[in-house]
Amino acid sequence: MTLLTPSNGIASETMPNQLPICRVEIAGQNMVEADRWLIVGAGGFGREVYSWTSGLLRATQSDFPVGFLDDDPNSLDQFPTLKERWTGRISTYSPRTGDRLLMAVGDPTSKLAVGEALAARGAVFASFVHPTAVIAHDVRIGFGCIICPFAVVCCNVRLGNFVSMNIGSVAGHDSIIGDGCTLSPHSDVAGKVTLNRGVFMGCHTAILPNTQVGEFARIGAGSVVINNVSPGVSMMGVPAKRISWLQHDSDVDQPESMAG
Repeated sequence: MTLLTPSNGIASETMPNQLPICRVEIAGQNMVEADRWLIVGAGGFGREVYSWTSGLLRATQSDFPVGFLDDDPNSLDQFPTLKERWTGRISTYSPRTGDRLLMAVGDPTSKLAVGEALAARGAVFASFVHPTAVIAHDVRIGFGCIICPFAVVCCNVRLGNFVSMNIGSVAGHDSIIGDGCTLSPHSDVAGKVTLNRGVFMGCHTAILPNTQVGEFARIGAGSVVINNVSPGVSMMGVPAKRISWLQHDSDVDQPESMAG
């Protein structure tokens, strides 16, 4: 069972009349083992990531290899079995050799800000692909991505950095999912769709084929997008219509804890 499937970018060799060997490219180094795994964000999504990775991640030097980073030290107080795993604040985390980080912040704006700040400090992010996810042979995945149970990534899909695909979400053939995008459970990106940086898709949303969705647009739960979406717009309904326009990053709720 493969937890992480990083690639060194070298194409697999094939024999005549033989199908190509499956090759999924994940940005970064081989990260199957670490001295310590840290989940960034201790909200709901962070706890979900913990439940999916616990028992699968391997650590070389720690009896308790998985911890949480969150700026709220009380973020896990209601969860006694996890409380001891709060490791420290995101804002004061100092990367050390052997640490591997998993990004579990749900809001795209917060996720990109946190991820880019940590990366600038030298933090090393891994991408997690759950064993039940279905990944096509020619997919490319950036760093800091989380591909959750039963997600499907179809052929010739490109995922940027810090992309989250939650349970049962689908990225259709030839689609491009930009940095920081969040696909909530059972959201569906059809073929040849482009989600630009920081798009948020709510539960049970659908983007029809050959559609462009602008940066930091938000698609409300249950909505169906049939036309291109402008940057910073919130869409809702079937078919989806604009309900608001995001003027500034400050308009996005910034929870005290990095909730999913």
